[in-house]
Amino acid sequence: MIFCNTDESQDEEDKYLQVLLQKQVDGILLVPAHCSPESIDLIQKHGTPVVVLDRRVPEASVDEVRGDSIGGAYQLTRLLLSLGHRLIAVINGPQDVSTSVDRVSGYQQALHEAGVADNPAYVFYGAFTQDSGYELTCRALALDPPPTAIVAANNFLGIGALKALQASGIQVPDDFSLASFDDLPQALLISFPFFTVASQAAYEMGRQATQLLLERLAKDPPELYQEVILPCEIIVRASTGPVKVN
Repeated sequence: MIFCNTDESQDEEDKYLQVLLQKQVDGILLVPAHCSPESIDLIQKHGTPVVVLDRRVPEASVDEVRGDSIGGAYQLTRLLLSLGHRLIAVINGPQDVSTSVDRVSGYQQALHEAGVADNPAYVFYGAFTQDSGYELTCRALALDPPPTAIVAANNFLGIGALKALQASGIQVPDDFSLASFDDLPQALLISFPFFTVASQAAYEMGRQATQLLLERLAKDPPELYQEVILPCEIIVRASTGPVKVN
């Protein structure tokens, strides 16, 4: 078993794949840095089975196991709308990553169904990091009018957003609501016990992806590629509340 952390870098991904293919690994579970099919094409040209995790690569013929990013973002946005929020911002990862695209799509779908205008100025792209969450939230707060709620595309962005709100003297949830993708690890829940989240079935995602990879390694692999989309669980905690009426 070899673990490689690309940190969302295509250069790191390319480097690690060259090493893994040189070592003639039996199979690869890949979380692609971007939506392009080049890495998958490279792996498949070497005759190595591959399964994609947590991402969607539209131009590739490959098994995929991922969470329902569209559905999760839709449900988080619907929750905020039900609390009276109409100025809802999204802080997101890179624009060329499928999870970013899908989470904006779910957010927009909820707004359209509620008859709320979809303003591109309230959608921010950056990186899936705390620093990016802080920076993007500061940019969102500078809008006129500013949002009353934020959907963060992962928990690191969410923590960064919370720190930016606290630094601006904004109280969550009294003044502002915050919801994010991905539940927090148990250690972080001690410090941030109140996040409303769309929790993904990470363990099940890994289990099913490994099962698909083992099927590809079997004597008679499946002819058809599979797409497995696992539902998110919405966990409502104290970081979301009714919109503040001035």
